[in-house]
Amino acid sequence: MKNTKSTKVIATVMAIVIAISSLCVITAVSANAASYAGSAQAHASEKMGPMTTSVPAVTTKLNKTAKAYKFVCTGQTKQGYDWDYTANNSNIKVTCKYDFKTHTYTFKFTGTAKGSTVMNFKYRANDKTWVKVPMNFKVDAQKNIMRTK
Repeated sequence: MKNTKSTKVIATVMAIVIAISSLCVITAVSANAASYAGSAQAHASEKMGPMTTSVPAVTTKLNKTAKAYKFVCTGQTKQGYDWDYTANNSNIKVTCKYDFKTHTYTFKFTGTAKGSTVMNFKYRANDKTWVKVPMNFKVDAQKNIMRTK
């Protein structure tokens, strides 16, 4: 009788261990399958290849879409340089780097929001002369910019 009780206890413990182990394996396989499906979905665009054409970082050409438009010119004043602009829209940001050795302006125009802009841009060629450069821009939903005039 002692043998029978001890066999039943061992069999019960083994059955519980096997049931818990099976449950853990099923849970692990399910979790692994779920994470694999998620990662496959997350990287589906990489597997399919690029969907759109590449937009260049910078352009200096008219009617060419890019992340930024660059305008380069020269001028020198007693203070070094001077520039200004007015625009009918605030969807464009303008920055300037001036090289004091070569007296070169390098302007960078970037889009901040979708829309069209008419800009009256000007810079000083010397202390007495403002050079006026009318510019029109289009900015798309991805903030790519194109100078059209």
